[in-house]
Amino acid sequence: MLNPFFRKGMVDSLPVCVSFFLIFASIGALYQSHGVPLMETLVGSLLIYAAPLQVAAVGYLADGAAFSVIILALLINFRFFLMAMVMSQYFHGIPKRKILLSMLGFSASTYTVTHSHLSAENITNGKSQFHFYLGVAIPCFVITFCATLLGYVSAEHLNYESVSLFLVMLVPIHFASLTAKRSGKDMSVLATVMGGLCAPLLNEVDMKVMDLVIPILCGIVIALWEWKIKQDKTS
Repeated sequence: MLNPFFRKGMVDSLPVCVSFFLIFASIGALYQSHGVPLMETLVGSLLIYAAPLQVAAVGYLADGAAFSVIILALLINFRFFLMAMVMSQYFHGIPKRKILLSMLGFSASTYTVTHSHLSAENITNGKSQFHFYLGVAIPCFVITFCATLLGYVSAEHLNYESVSLFLVMLVPIHFASLTAKRSGKDMSVLATVMGGLCAPLLNEVDMKVMDLVIPILCGIVIALWEWKIKQDKTS
């Protein structure tokens, strides 16, 4: 029987899983197109587990410039140090070895979902906090590995340029929806799917500002929609 907090984390991880599937499938295809070996590609998704860094580092990895990758990791992933400072207030009473191992599944998205839920619900029990985090992190981590593998092996049968169109809108809408969401709502799932469907269409619009304006507008609409639902329930 799964822990109820773990189950709740799995439900809240759904929008992140949808996003990660599309994002990391594209990363797998990108690495294959640059000639990076499959094993290095999979290890990158499992250990680095950060799409912005993996995209930025692909050229250096293809050229064998390991030192440059280390410098990029320190610069781009410094944000995780700040996030970890916030997360350190949770997980009281959990052995440090378990927390350290679980950090393999720590990302900006799993942090946002976990911190948002634990803060909103005022969950103070360290074991419950940890189970919720695992419920979010484990499905996302598994999806990341599978999507990277799928993207890599199917890259020869797909047009990477077409696949990458999803990233034009998906990533900013993904984070806008995470910011707007509150637990128990599924608007973030809708926003994630919307990003994937609208990306190819909006990419044809010859307005660079659209890449910024549309995600922001979507985030505002989602936030207002959820606010209206909340008001209807309390009235």
